[in-house]
Amino acid sequence: MKWAISDASRASEVVRGVRALANKTDMERVPLDVNDIVREVIALVQRELISHSISLRTELAPDPPMILGDRVQLQQVMINLVMNGIEAMEPVTDRPRELVIRSGQDDAQRIRVSVTDCGAGISHEDADRLFKAFFTTKSAGMGIGLSICRSIVEAHGGRISASRNRGAGATFQFVLPFHQEDAL
Repeated sequence: MKWAISDASRASEVVRGVRALANKTDMERVPLDVNDIVREVIALVQRELISHSISLRTELAPDPPMILGDRVQLQQVMINLVMNGIEAMEPVTDRPRELVIRSGQDDAQRIRVSVTDCGAGISHEDADRLFKAFFTTKSAGMGIGLSICRSIVEAHGGRISASRNRGAGATFQFVLPFHQEDAL
């Protein structure tokens, strides 16, 4: 029991620290191309994709408007979503394992980025709780990764969500506002 309290305290400190980092007004915000962030993350997780026999498909919008953000924090969001997708497909043996990353624009002058897996999926009940601190669907999960993602995305003026796919798997998506110069 003592180790559980210790782990919970440590996780709480991590969440608190990352939220403080994500909400700092002086975080490095520069104009970014979201497709560049996606490509950089793909390079970082390539070994994981190969070792888990997962094919990757990208459907990136040509020349998307720039966003204003912190490159490292947004990379962390993407890495977390991609790694979660990889883990979700671990038990899949009866179909190809494919991860799809898409970028595009919506009608509200926002950039949309999604990560779709073909794993077990998520229940409708869990979809609403996934981004709350300490909620996890993983046996060894701490329940802080998606909470941190939410904090970072919201600090960038965006929103993050998850949904069950019609077929197998789940889609995690976030939207971020255009950089003001591009929105005009």
